[in-house]
Amino acid sequence: MTASMGWDVLGMLIVGLGAAAVLYAALHALRKAGFHTPGWALPSGIGAAMLLFTIWNEYTWFPRVRDQLPDHVQVLDTGAGGKAWRPWTFVVPMVTRFSALEPSSGQLDKDGPIRVRILLVERWQPTRFVTLDVDCASERQRMVAGNGTAQNWQAVAGNDPVLITACANEGGV
Repeated sequence: MTASMGWDVLGMLIVGLGAAAVLYAALHALRKAGFHTPGWALPSGIGAAMLLFTIWNEYTWFPRVRDQLPDHVQVLDTGAGGKAWRPWTFVVPMVTRFSALEPSSGQLDKDGPIRVRILLVERWQPTRFVTLDVDCASERQRMVAGNGTAQNWQAVAGNDPVLITACANEGGV
């Protein structure tokens, strides 16, 4: 379990405890007022609160993470999907991963390619980075290894989101 997932579980448990306290007090007050309350009301209310918190937390994950990104980082693409343990995601898909472009070091030389970092962010996974050199004029890109060595150039389509975003921000940060 990653740290992020641990915080999600902790948040769900805190919501459950809070719901238990509020519901217990409300149900107790209703009983004192002479109303009959069913025995299933407390556990059902706690479960519903925890389920609603979990659904809210899942659907707001992407907007919360996106809003924490620095202004110069631009989201390129998102990925959504449903899972059997989250059946509502088949009806209303939720964003579970996205890629973003971070201009890193600008142009490598005058009128040459620019260097960018692509952030690969996925729910409950560590963020991964890919460094690319993008040649806007020739519509091509190449991957750059951690030690700075670059692979061969590869042509990309003119509508490639990395090419469009990197070239719109030509010059880097």
